[in-house]
Amino acid sequence: MLSSKKAFTLAVLVLLAVSVWWIFQVNEEISKVEILPDAPRVVPGIAAGEQAPDSWDINHFRAFFVEYRLQRDRVRSGELEILNQMLANPNISAEGKREAEKQMMALVAVMEKELMVENMLRAKGYKDAVFFFHQGLANVVVDAEKLSDTEFLQIAEMVSSVAGVKMEDVTVVEHSGR
Repeated sequence: MLSSKKAFTLAVLVLLAVSVWWIFQVNEEISKVEILPDAPRVVPGIAAGEQAPDSWDINHFRAFFVEYRLQRDRVRSGELEILNQMLANPNISAEGKREAEKQMMALVAVMEKELMVENMLRAKGYKDAVFFFHQGLANVVVDAEKLSDTEFLQIAEMVSSVAGVKMEDVTVVEHSGR
């Protein structure tokens, strides 16, 4: 069995590897987004000078998924920084350090679940998805126009399995950028 120090070191290495991979994924998505601040917005299917229907919210198209991941990464960076500071602080008790290690391990586990769910949904053919997991509740937003009952149940079952929660604790939301 691994000592707690070796287990912690392994967890930190896994976290670093996942973070590096995640950063490359986010950078790849960001590089696909072109922002032209002074240029008029052009929407496919809408003639130049025509107004998009009021029901359209251009800002929530594909940018939703990128923005959510960026915000999640900022929050995670802050959480990791605080935990690392606690672990490096010589004035923190051994119990405090154990608690920080426990929280870091839990954070790594959630990050793994997020990556697994989001990548599994992309592998199933969905253009994009984001996964939220908090206090035993799993939420997933899928880039889809309209999910059939079968698709909804398949997604809920997969998320339930990966997240380790009951299907009743899984919420699936459609978010279409079309």
